[in-house]
Amino acid sequence: MLKRLSLFFLMLIIALTSLVSCKKKTDYSKLVVEKPDQSLRTGDYDLDFNAMHNSVIDYLSSEFMPFFFVKNGSFDISGDNSTKVITVKCTCMNGTVVTDLDLFLSMVLNGIAINANEQDYRFKKPSVLEDGSYGDYGNVFDVYGLNIYADLEDKSILRDNSFKPGETIPIDPRYIKE
Repeated sequence: MLKRLSLFFLMLIIALTSLVSCKKKTDYSKLVVEKPDQSLRTGDYDLDFNAMHNSVIDYLSSEFMPFFFVKNGSFDISGDNSTKVITVKCTCMNGTVVTDLDLFLSMVLNGIAINANEQDYRFKKPSVLEDGSYGDYGNVFDVYGLNIYADLEDKSILRDNSFKPGETIPIDPRYIKE
């Protein structure tokens, strides 16, 4: 009798364990996470330029692009929310040409646009083309002006440009990935 009772309880435990393991699993891929309603976002834009600077550095690092010609510690993104201007500065090694700098700046400006969207959903991300490259810089530079200053170690200037909000930036957003 004790053997039968033990066998019964063993079978009961196995059955309960099977039932528990067969419980319906939630399909998390079907959950929809909605972004906040943009029409509810009001007020002035207020970007955190320290966060933007760090985010763009992380973005550049993740792309594994060898921008060895940009002098370490010289790259900076800053800005001013009251005047609506973003400033990008760097110093490059002597011998760097504008086309190399523009490749770097293309990635930087895309990174700025991506981070601006992360900070405030009213900013659009850069559009992605069929080949995976970016077709524009989103719309952050429709709201914020842009100052670019890049010089060489010998202090000669590669770029010293200022663009008002909405002005065309003559740096192709479609940088080439190898």
